[in-house]
Amino acid sequence: MEDVYYLVHVTRDYSPQWKELKPSPLSDYENQYPGVYFSIVTKQNIDKIQLYPGKQILLFSKLLLDQQNYHINKRDYNGYVSEENTYYPWNLKEAIENISDSNEVVFHDPISMKHLCAVISKLNISYDIEMENNMLLPALPLYSDEKLDVTTKPFLCYPLENNYNGNNPMTQSSNKFFKKMAEMCGVNSSLETNVIIKKIKEQIPKMYKNRDIQNISYLIGG
Repeated sequence: MEDVYYLVHVTRDYSPQWKELKPSPLSDYENQYPGVYFSIVTKQNIDKIQLYPGKQILLFSKLLLDQQNYHINKRDYNGYVSEENTYYPWNLKEAIENISDSNEVVFHDPISMKHLCAVISKLNISYDIEMENNMLLPALPLYSDEKLDVTTKPFLCYPLENNYNGNNPMTQSSNKFFKKMAEMCGVNSSLETNVIIKKIKEQIPKMYKNRDIQNISYLIGG
């Protein structure tokens, strides 16, 4: 992780009174993963990383990547988990080597503001001018001493990549990937892919809150 500087979360309405960043609503899980979204800033991408629109840039400790309750998409994809795009805490090194300028890190639980290291305000600067060469972003690693949430498990039973309706959709993950997803999520892996997706989808609200149901070893195993 030595090439990682920090994680960035951009917002329109930051307040110093905030205690935590909350995940997006579980009720909207079909349109995006119900998580807290960041981008990884590294030595390699600091000059070209594409940040989300907003007037406040929040810089969070790189040590958050030592937790287990997140996934990384090398390309912004509304948090959808897929074979080609998604990396996990157990292959973080590979993720850092392959992330694009529009990467996203999706945490599956609230993130304490005690991990916040710096705030950059853009209130009086034109967005287009300001982000040229990302001159506002500091080129140094940031850390916090706050205790990490290392026991919380990730939620990865989320095979809804075909819901993505943005630009340049990716090729659908292989049948092998969906079978692994079925085994992880307690669904019969011999079913057709569309049926696997349907049956997992029906259980997402329950499994998101009861993550021990998942057998993540199927996904880790390749």
